[in-house]
Amino acid sequence: MAYDGKYQTPAELMLDESLNRDEKVAMLKQWRNDEKDLMRAAEEGMQNDDRAHILKEVKKALISLQESSPDQ
Repeated sequence: MAYDGKYQTPAELMLDESLNRDEKVAMLKQWRNDEKDLMRAAEEGMQNDDRAHILKEVKKALISLQESSPDQ
């Protein structure tokens, strides 16, 4: 996971000026998918580290980027 170890929150990723919009979207989508997978695993009895909160933050960041899309 590219964000793992570098970004503690989606907000940190959003502030990284070395990434362009498309890179941020791709990383946030991967992060979202990973969080969903981890939540499913938690439902099956594996550890859950407040994944719902992180997933919500990732979704908010994605919405923010989509709303600022130059195509709109």
